[in-house]
Amino acid sequence: MIRVNLLGIAKAKKRRVRAPIIEPGGGLVLGLLFGVVAVVVAVQYYRYGKLVEEGVQLDQQVQRLTAEKAELAQVQGQYETFSRRKELLQARINIIEQLKAQQSGPVILLNTLASSVSATESLWLTGFQKTGTKVSVSGLALSMRAVADFMTRLKASNTFADVNLKETAQETARDSQSFTFTVETELAPPPPPPAPAGAA
Repeated sequence: MIRVNLLGIAKAKKRRVRAPIIEPGGGLVLGLLFGVVAVVVAVQYYRYGKLVEEGVQLDQQVQRLTAEKAELAQVQGQYETFSRRKELLQARINIIEQLKAQQSGPVILLNTLASSVSATESLWLTGFQKTGTKVSVSGLALSMRAVADFMTRLKASNTFADVNLKETAQETARDSQSFTFTVETELAPPPPPPAPAGAA
């Protein structure tokens, strides 16, 4: 039978679509690709976890160091406070020692003169004058040897720094002789206050 197309339009021919051909090695490549991606993801996740852990450790170290710094600052403040108190206490002790030395100075001076006179035979004091650190002593002796012994005892004491014979005169009365004398001396400086315990 002969068919005639009266519409004059040619019918399109149907094309057959071929199914994709899967080569035997294609699945292996795809599996390897997924494996590489999985390994990369795992490595990056591990590195991320390590970075997070290191960050936490660093934060803890910063907190610990900050706490230690605060403790050191507090200890330093206490040390400075104790140092200032120690300096003030030492200053008070020095003042007390100076006052005690000033109060005991006249007593020591008189005791030294009295002991020197009593230890010297045939010598008496007739005058005493103190001006600042300078001391002038006048007296009467039956011999110049007694005057020399008196000056020797004054020099041997730690109370006087220098002893000088200013003047002497001989007096004669009724077959006896005596000597008037004037001795000038200067008080020795007081000893330094004792060093505080623990000082270098």
